[in-house]
Parts: sequence; structure tokens; C-alpha cells
Amino acid sequence: MSIRRYLVLILLSVITLVTFIAAIEGYNASMQKASSIFDAELKILANTLIAIEAAPDQQDKTLLEAGAQTNLAFQLWQGNDLVLKSNNAPDRRMSQKKSGFTENNFLGQRWRTYVKSSGADGGRMVILAQPVQRRFEFAEDVILSAVLPIILVMPLLALFISLTIRQALKPLTHLTKELKSKKPNDLSLLQTHTKTKELEPVVYTLNHLFERLSGAFERERHFASDAAHELRTPLSVLKINVHNVRNELGHESQAMSHLTESVDRMAHVVDQILMLNRTSPEQVSLDSTEVNLTSLIQQTISDLYPEIAQREQTISLESEEQIIRGNEFSLRILIQNLISNASKYTPDGGAIQVSTARVQERLVLVVEDSGPGIKPEEYQRVFNRFYRVGGDQHNSKIIGCGLGLSIVKHIAVLHNADIELSQSPELKGLKVSVSFTQENNKVARLAANQTTNQAINKVSSTANALLPEDSDG
Repeated sequence: MSIRRYLVLILLSVITLVTFIAAIEGYNASMQKASSIFDAELKILANTLIAIEAAPDQQDKTLLEAGAQTNLAFQLWQGNDLVLKSNNAPDRRMSQKKSGFTENNFLGQRWRTYVKSSGADGGRMVILAQPVQRRFEFAEDVILSAVLPIILVMPLLALFISLTIRQALKPLTHLTKELKSKKPNDLSLLQTHTKTKELEPVVYTLNHLFERLSGAFERERHFASDAAHELRTPLSVLKINVHNVRNELGHESQAMSHLTESVDRMAHVVDQILMLNRTSPEQVSLDSTEVNLTSLIQQTISDLYPEIAQREQTISLESEEQIIRGNEFSLRILIQNLISNASKYTPDGGAIQVSTARVQERLVLVVEDSGPGIKPEEYQRVFNRFYRVGGDQHNSKIIGCGLGLSIVKHIAVLHNADIELSQSPELKGLKVSVSFTQENNKVARLAANQTTNQAINKVSSTANALLPEDSDG
């Protein structure tokens, strides 16, 4: 619920509650006031009737009977004899009290009665009665006339309150719009200037937070980039020294083999860290363009072709031309990782299949291989950083650090894509499916009727060279 709606509801509820309480108090006060007024009226009329002669003439009777039309009932008693009464009065005494006010029931309703005895002749008595209901009606009319205007004006009051609160919350609305307009990589200070005391600390705190985040991200980027670049130089020197030592020894010892493998693995980790640094959300959002996915796959296969050919592996591509919105470098890394991983873990003479397809308004990139695959219980764990199936001593003896599929997952998330692992129904190895949604990534078809089924059939290789990414754990 919005703050404006909440405040409007609260204020209207409070106003309604206060009006209701005021109406109850007003009703009680009106009842007391009405009772005193009507009691005074009964006293005045009783004094008038007591002054009438015991045997009134016809004119007096007409006046008294006309007065009875005001809902007042009266009786004039002389001893035990009923001398005069109104048309709405019963023949029996309306009250058994000798004097004063009381309430009695007769003629099917409740009456307020007043008894007045003559001081000169104790045998004369006037009894006046008024319906209690009239007093309630009088009090209700007074309260209704006071409360009804408030009830009628309540919609206008709600509109006025809503507009007033909306005007008061305008600085917050402007702040919200400015925050929404910020890009993911925009950590610049807010330009909102407000004189609202409640909002000034919020703007100050947000700007302070943006400054800290900007500094932290900048330090992180510099650290990852500088650390990776600085490590490359000593690693290169170390590789040269290992090569020189191997030449001096004239033979390959087990210790030298382990040292060479460790240096290669360290170099591989440094390359992976650099790739992670270049596939940050900031870079993806800044360099997002329309990319021909099919052409990118073809270029990647061409780059990896020498390594694939050395192992006598077969790779095929089946894809129509597709345009996808994203970062070209990141997408190239994703495709390169998937294909090189498939080649690494596929035996010599194995097969690799790459394809794209439309599945319910989604563009799906599929890479399959004839390797050993991954057990279903490992499907989620292989996306964790530095996790490899079987640990560091991988059965394939291939250099890796467990970052390959983690980087693939990272790039897929940046492009709002879903990634799924399964067993290839045809090749029986690992099948990786990356599904890009058309709505989020603006995937479009360039050539709907033009099929570029290109196959690189039965290509052999024996590549043991270091590929940029690893996979299958």
C-alpha cells in the first residue's frame, strides 16, 4: 500500500471516528436539552390548565381539544371525577403519582407524565403526558442536521486530503523517479535538492552510500585486473625457467611434470579471473549491442578448429541466422567455454554438435558431446566456482580450475538467460542448453527462410594445448 493511500485512509478513519463520537455525545446532550425543554412546556401548560374553571364553557373545551393535536395528552380531575381530557387521553388516570414527573405506559407507547395539583383545592388535579418518542425524534433531528453536512462533504474532504498528501510527497516521488532512471552501473550522486527536513537525511545517506559503493567497486575492479596482469609476468618467467631446466636435465622427471602442470593451471586460473573481470554487469550493460549469434558461433568454431582437429573429433553446426541483444565479448566467451569444454572432455574421435532452435518464443543454444557427461546429482554443483567433478585430480587429467561453467552461468544470468544440463539423447554425453527469452533479450530472426546448415564433418585433432575454459566440473 502506498504512503498516500495509507495516510488518506488513516485520516478519513480518524475523522469518521471523531464525527461518530461527537454525534453520540451530541445526541446525549440533545436528549437532555430536549427533556428540559419539553418538561418546561409541560409545566407551563399544566399551570394554564389548573387555572381553568371547574366547569369550562364550550370555547375552553374547543381550545383544549385543539391543543391536544400537538401530541400532548391531558386530563383534568376534580376529585375522582374526570372533568376534561384530550381526545388522545384514556379515561383512567394516566399517572398515579400525586405530583411531579414520571413515565408510564398506556395506549401502546411510553409517555412522560406531569401531575399538578391545585393549591386552593386539593381535589383538583391536572395530568399532562407527552410521548417519549417525540423527544427521541427531536434529538435525532438535531444530530442529523449537524452530522449530515459532514457526511455529504466526506468525498470532497477525501479528495482534498489526497491532493494535499500528494503535494507533500512530491519530493519523495521525484527521488523515486531519479533512482529508477539510474542505470545499473551509475553510482553518481543524486541531483535531487529538497528542503524537506524528513527527506534531506535520506538523500544524504544515499549519496554517501553511492560514494562508498563506487569506491568499493572501483577498488575491486582494479584489484582483480591488476592482480591478474601482475601475475602474468612472473608466470611467464616461471614457464621459461621450467622449460630451461627441462632442457638442462635432458629428461622429463615426474617432479618436473607436476611443476609444469601446476604452472599451467595457475596461468589458466589467471586467465579465468581476467575473463570474470571483463564479464562484469557494468561491462555487459555498457557494451550491449545486437549480435549475430550464428556468425559468432562460426567464428568461435573457426578459432578452436586447430585444437579440435588434433583429436580427430567431429563438430557440426546447425543454425539459422539469429540476432540477439547482448555483449559480444561475453557471448563469445560463453560459446567458447561450452565448445572447448565439450572438446576437452570428449574422447579422441568423438563428436560435438552445436545448434540453435526456436522453442516457444525462446532462442535455445545447445552444445552436445559424446564424452562421459555429468551425473544428474552434480548438475547444480558444477556451476559453483572452483568446483570440479572428482576434485582437482580430475579423471581426464585435463588442466582446469572449476571456473568454466561458473563463468557460463554468470554470463547467462547477465543476459537473462536460463541454462540447463542434461544427457544428450543422441551422443549420450553432456548436453548444455542456454535459453534466451525473446522479450528480455530482443531476439529476432534475420533470415526466416534462409537456413545455413553448416557442418564441419569428421574433423580430427589431438589437442592437448590449454583452452581458455574448462567444463564438466
